[in-house]
Amino acid sequence: MLRIISGKYKNFRLNLVPSKTTKSSTHLIRKALFDTIQKDINNSIVLDLFAGSGAYGFEALSRKAKKIFMVDNSLPAYLTIRKNQNKLKISNQQIIVFYKNAFNMLKRFIYQKIKFDVIILDPPYTFDIQHLFPELFKIIHCQSWIIYETYHKNLLPNINHKFILIKNQKYGNKRLIFYKPIVL
Repeated sequence: MLRIISGKYKNFRLNLVPSKTTKSSTHLIRKALFDTIQKDINNSIVLDLFAGSGAYGFEALSRKAKKIFMVDNSLPAYLTIRKNQNKLKISNQQIIVFYKNAFNMLKRFIYQKIKFDVIILDPPYTFDIQHLFPELFKIIHCQSWIIYETYHKNLLPNINHKFILIKNQKYGNKRLIFYKPIVL
């Protein structure tokens, strides 16, 4: 089980997705992520894409994010997020969960003109993330964060000129990559 590190739900144990293919983010990597963006998480709108058990989203909510959108196309992941949400007694106004494909959800967010302050991407290590970045640019504003967790040996995505690399840090066999949009 994973536990929430800090905030309102500190030490709450999250259920994990019962799957051999879904990976869980470690305590160390979640702490590093939220230590980096802590000043921007309060009252933020967060997208947890490829949410898995929802650990990133629940951690953000515990640290005073305003609203969390969680997306995963795995039914076991979706059910695990709902189970964790029910255990924490969190309303559907604070957490919105989608059992959908990531790319299709990005199109929906663009159509609905939803903008995010923080987008956390934790896809399967073999997923080609590059094609998502043009769509991500359409659902952020000039101060937004995009954080990408990947395997430490994976290459940085070859993204377009609209993003600047803020931080690229290895944690064990994982890597966190932080981007912000370039403001012209």
